[in-house]
Amino acid sequence: MVKGPAGSGKTFMSLGFLLSMLEKHRIDKIIVFCNTVATKDSAKLGYYLCSRDEKLLDSQIGNLLASKLGSKLEVERMMQEEKLVLLPLSDIRGFDTTGMRAGVYISEAQNMSVSLMKLALQRIGEDSICIIDGDDKTQVDSVEFAGNNNGMRRASKVFRGNDVYGEVTLKNIHRSRIAELAELM
Repeated sequence: MVKGPAGSGKTFMSLGFLLSMLEKHRIDKIIVFCNTVATKDSAKLGYYLCSRDEKLLDSQIGNLLASKLGSKLEVERMMQEEKLVLLPLSDIRGFDTTGMRAGVYISEAQNMSVSLMKLALQRIGEDSICIIDGDDKTQVDSVEFAGNNNGMRRASKVFRGNDVYGEVTLKNIHRSRIAELAELM
């Protein structure tokens, strides 16, 4: 689990590690579990007329991946080569990574309930790894994921101290001086 404020490098480090594992053939694909929750206090755009992957590419997760991988075209290329799979949490019941040698990346995990986090982690097979990232301190975008119902916080409590789990909290903001100052707002 990687925690920290916006701009601290959670996504950069998580995806960098998974891409390195992919290049070294330690995993065969990266599967991104995402809960496309609208940012708190923002307007929702409503229905998108297109496929599931197109909707995801036009959402927060598509923008996040395009900014880290260089472009939307690179994200689409990796998806076409089946090296990258985007899977919304609404579609993971029954999914199992066993036999896939996958690196599962759970993005913006602060926006998951305890039951969603439990469901997501129950999908991870023995031959797969999982990285959870988020900021459960300042970026929870819905009251339904706050307090004792925050899946990220609960996973941290349950998994801490087990040999299959590690956790790091990044404190420094590296994105820019503006991003660093914005954290003070």
